[in-house]
Amino acid sequence: MNIIIFGGAFDPVHNGHINMAEKAAKTLHGEVIFVPARISVWKESSAPVSDKINMLKLALKGKEHLSIDEYEINSGKDINYSIDTVRHFKEKYPNNNLYYLIGVDQVNEFHRWKDAKELSTLAKLVYFTRPGYEPKQDNIIEYNMSKIDGSGIDADSTDIRHLREYDVPDEVLFYIVENDLYEGMSAIKAMLNPHRFNHCKSVAKLAYQIAKANNIENPLDVFMAGFLHDLGKGISLDKQKELTKNNFPEYADYPDFAFHQFAGAVLARDMFGVTNTDILDAIKYHATGNKNMTKMQKIIYAADKIEPTRGFDSTDLINAMLKDVDQGFQIVLQANKEFLQEHNKSIENPLTYNCFEQYL
Repeated sequence: MNIIIFGGAFDPVHNGHINMAEKAAKTLHGEVIFVPARISVWKESSAPVSDKINMLKLALKGKEHLSIDEYEINSGKDINYSIDTVRHFKEKYPNNNLYYLIGVDQVNEFHRWKDAKELSTLAKLVYFTRPGYEPKQDNIIEYNMSKIDGSGIDADSTDIRHLREYDVPDEVLFYIVENDLYEGMSAIKAMLNPHRFNHCKSVAKLAYQIAKANNIENPLDVFMAGFLHDLGKGISLDKQKELTKNNFPEYADYPDFAFHQFAGAVLARDMFGVTNTDILDAIKYHATGNKNMTKMQKIIYAADKIEPTRGFDSTDLINAMLKDVDQGFQIVLQANKEFLQEHNKSIENPLTYNCFEQYL
């Protein structure tokens, strides 16, 4: 079998990496071995090594011809150069053809690699294209590189670490959120008190479960809407009002409880680069509701009200949402209306009034 070495920081592993590896395994009829770096030569690592390995294991679970080798992590060296890794695998697999898989961005940097020429003689260099990169033909010729054809996934680990995108396997995103990894999680954690932060995690998990149970397209979008829904709670009421007035002046005279949802949509857009209007609108109306709500909006509204840490037995309401989003939403909405009335909460703002009128 052909052995395809795939080294990198994998900080975190994302769908672009998985796509490259699966295409390489199929094209070259071999096994792709992920070799995570303990310390990247080109990038600063920001997750503990153990977490990077755990995320890789989650991403590769059940995938044939994709495996992990911790040679570089266990080498004891401060820096592992790719030439050393290739020499190691040449000794480990003396009777196999060796390939070394790189991204097109590293094609253009390959002349800077340590002992680049020797590396290219020990292993056949193969690269995968990526939108926006033009491979340097001089390097392709000099180091006898071959291209693997196929459409790439333009995921970026830096953007994922900042939660500006999340093109990762589902379980990897859950791991990042559950373990508070990277800059994006740190930014949210710094804004919210521990109780609110845990509430957001719980809403995200429940929202995702409801989306999956109802075969909703793009359940990770629903997960992120749930996780970011209460960003507005992390700023003062005066700041919430200011953001609402500046961005949604039509809601400037709403009751105080509503301002955090409007401010949260602004913060999700400006702090985390969310441009998906479905996510932004789900955040924007999660407290009041609205007329003509999408399934995502219904899920985030309901998950916010019934997630398990709320302090009451919401099992029946959760099961209703898992069974059917539309019918479950009506049941949750009726229960919430009764709760608000029992506690003398105002429901006269137009958004809430129109929501109750349409669905109840």
